[in-house]
Amino acid sequence: MNILIFSDSHNTVNPMLKAVNEYQPDLILHLGDHDFDTAVLTDAFPHIPLRVVRGNCDFGSDHPMVENFETAGKRVIVTHGHRYNVKIGLTPLIQMGQDAHADLLLFGHTHRAHYEQVGTMHVLNPGSAMESFALVEILSGEILCRHIFL
Repeated sequence: MNILIFSDSHNTVNPMLKAVNEYQPDLILHLGDHDFDTAVLTDAFPHIPLRVVRGNCDFGSDHPMVENFETAGKRVIVTHGHRYNVKIGLTPLIQMGQDAHADLLLFGHTHRAHYEQVGTMHVLNPGSAMESFALVEILSGEILCRHIFL
């Protein structure tokens, strides 16, 4: 399972289109802020599932604030992060992920790429889609995370 992860695209869609063309993921995630940018991805790649959460700049959006789902046998939680004050610290976000038994906890909002492992939970921010994105591979039950910088 290959998952391509974007956040904070702010009307910058070309890097996302190029990334999807290059990596041909099984799933695309957008972690908010200009969630309407994802319409371009849906139009260009209708065969690739796309999940979207709402960010602090997504006024009037009907996307959820948090997505909690399972894929390839792993529990994934996706949020923009502003409701967890991620610009101040990650403690509330990480606690939420641990309480939900997440294997992979994804957030945006800071525009800074970030990765750490807390116990067995992988915590990842892909950064701003204007500068970076992330690729997560789930292979034989193992989660591999990497950032790709533009």
